[in-house]
Amino acid sequence: MLGRYDLMEVIGRGATSRVFRALDRATGHEVAVKEIPVDLGLEQRVAAEIRAASRLEHPGVVRMLDWGEDAESLYLVSELVDGPSLERIYADAPPGDRATAEMAADVLEALEHAHERGVIHRDIKPANILVDHRGHAQVTDLGVARLSGEAGMTQTGGVVGTMAYMAPEQATGEQVTGAADVWAASLVLYEGLTGRNPVLGASPADTARRAALGEIPPLRTLRPDLPPRLTKAIDAGLAPHPEARPGAARLARIIRDVAPSLPEGRGRRALALLSGPVPALATGIGAALLGGLIAERGLSTGVLGTVGIALLAGAIGAWRAPLAAFALVLLAGVAIAAAAPALAGITVVIGLLLVLTGARHGRVVLLPVLAPVLAVLGLLPLYALLAGSARTMAGRVWAAIAGMVSLLVWQVTAGTSSLVFTGWEVPAAWDSLQAVRSPQAAVEVLLAPVTAHPQAFVGCLILIGGALTWPLVMGARGSHRLGSAVLWAAAVTVAAGLAGGGGLEAVGAVLPSAILAVLWAARPWRAFLRTGSGQSPSLSGTVG
Repeated sequence: MLGRYDLMEVIGRGATSRVFRALDRATGHEVAVKEIPVDLGLEQRVAAEIRAASRLEHPGVVRMLDWGEDAESLYLVSELVDGPSLERIYADAPPGDRATAEMAADVLEALEHAHERGVIHRDIKPANILVDHRGHAQVTDLGVARLSGEAGMTQTGGVVGTMAYMAPEQATGEQVTGAADVWAASLVLYEGLTGRNPVLGASPADTARRAALGEIPPLRTLRPDLPPRLTKAIDAGLAPHPEARPGAARLARIIRDVAPSLPEGRGRRALALLSGPVPALATGIGAALLGGLIAERGLSTGVLGTVGIALLAGAIGAWRAPLAAFALVLLAGVAIAAAAPALAGITVVIGLLLVLTGARHGRVVLLPVLAPVLAVLGLLPLYALLAGSARTMAGRVWAAIAGMVSLLVWQVTAGTSSLVFTGWEVPAAWDSLQAVRSPQAAVEVLLAPVTAHPQAFVGCLILIGGALTWPLVMGARGSHRLGSAVLWAAAVTVAAGLAGGGGLEAVGAVLPSAILAVLWAARPWRAFLRTGSGQSPSLSGTVG
């Protein structure tokens, strides 16, 4: 091609072009060659691309090296980035939050460099971002970039770019500035952190309508565990009006500042069970059931009153889990107060402490309620799996400890045949606590079974350790994940047996959960839950 480049295999395809790996005979280096058919009337746009690319010299921009044409096609020669696109990374091996944020900062810094030189990319999307072997992102495909102020690039009302990543003003054919690139880069980061692109609709027409509206759910509602400074910055980058968006440089600085505090290695998929619309429904149902149970057992509200309280608790739980947890703690205190005033006070104090310390973890704040429920079902070790699914280390530690506190209070109060799966039977302390008004006396009653059987604390530590090590299991890939899950389950089972004095009852209490944990790790359930059909163009192919 052009008497200099030997074309090899196709390494990429666009809506109107192909990209080849090629050998530059003059230098002996491999390059990337983009072929554009001449009958599409794109010559003027390609010429503008070359002039735009010649102005850019930045580590975050793929360099344009040469160009030419023959009777059939136009050719753009650029340096070869021997690495996958961000589209492929999102689909195959999604990075952790930190890596996702750092790559977005790379893109924004490259865009700032381009904007300072009057270049607007106009087609930022995961497919146009390449990642090298060091994990650094580079912007490619300037085929729809144009020089600021250059007329005649498109017809009046014409649209250039990919609809699923277009800023509202670009989707409606209005004047486009660098703010459109900021929108697209923010949306790419939003997708990486949540696993979904809210602009992508069920049909091209639906996608176009959503793009024109530019209504993006606030990131904080899907990822309440992320630092507020980061979620506010990304939400600002997705503001419907371009004047309200920060510049690329400012947004990049904020992301760089926050990135070191983000978790590594697991990314958006780790919290798939604890963020998004499905978890909102789950926390709503959980809050409704708990609210209804408290009302029916402790308040004698009747059928209508119980249903009303359950519906209200469910609505609040789906909307704001911390607020629902706060209300449920107070409701439980009121329900217990008439029969056991001291226990009611202890319940409210412990509950409020847990809610206040866990509110920043979003929906995770309701998770400790599941510990007693799973214990009743004989699946207590599964709580370690759920607590270990919290995205941050702080969230995992809080969920594990809060769950054990909730479990101990429940088992001592209601009685159990196996205190924290150790095999020790504990009679219900409820009868002893009724009419007790002294908080000190109530605390002594609650602590007596636990201090008599210190193995319970060991059991709690085993579950906490299981929660903190579970992310290592799900961070492994392929067969390594299955092997890690088997080792995790074996370790928890053996530890439980030792904590219970080596008894078979303790091991038997753990085995069902261990088997379920291995099955969970072995099958791609989380991939199904986090994406669903049509949730992300990066998971279903390039759009536009």
